[in-house]
Amino acid sequence: MNFAWAICIARDDAASLAALRLVNGIELAEQEAEIWIRGHRVEEALEAKLSALPARGRYELMASNQLRQEGRRIPSGRLPELSWLPLNMWLQVEPPVAALPAQAVPAATLQLVRSTEERISELLLTSFEDFHRFTAQAAQVRLERLQFAADSKGNVLVRGAPLPPLPGKRFVLYGAVAVPAGFAWQPAVSDEILARYFNVSGHDLALWNEDGTFLRLHGEQFVAVTRSAVRATKKAMAASK
Repeated sequence: MNFAWAICIARDDAASLAALRLVNGIELAEQEAEIWIRGHRVEEALEAKLSALPARGRYELMASNQLRQEGRRIPSGRLPELSWLPLNMWLQVEPPVAALPAQAVPAATLQLVRSTEERISELLLTSFEDFHRFTAQAAQVRLERLQFAADSKGNVLVRGAPLPPLPGKRFVLYGAVAVPAGFAWQPAVSDEILARYFNVSGHDLALWNEDGTFLRLHGEQFVAVTRSAVRATKKAMAASK
């Protein structure tokens, strides 16, 4: 596309934006049940990614924020007046369908039970404010071992070892599935079967809760812990309120 553009998608399709996380120059704004993204001229590779989005509408962005729908000759509307954020910053805060997208699925055959086996926890669900204070004071060598994913509700999932000494809920990783510390599953199937049960592979992760629900996260939703990344996330979270 050799022109400024805007695309509208349903909020329920926000996960599709993960493919654009590393692309600079794209901005995003939220409007009730919709999400808008906008940008300027794009290369062929990016155009293919944009074409794959489940768009409600694709537009040329004209002067005075007028919108001309693809295939039309005259403007058909105007871009809503919204608060815009860089897409990659928004994805740190609420990466796709929020960085911690709850997916409530009832437990079927497998279930979590208490366990006496001791394993090192590699995931911590805690408050972003506590995490922000920790990163401001911790040594850089501690931060380099960690990744994080935050949501706009003030939660953050920290991944790595050793984990920060913060209050919260700790999880143990079994391949691509994380279970609460002090729990195991019955029947005792392998990690590979467990991953297939939750339909996760590669760098994706399923966070299994005691009540049988789980959170499925894409690997791209985690970013390296740096003070600048945490500060940018805090600023974006404040702007989204």
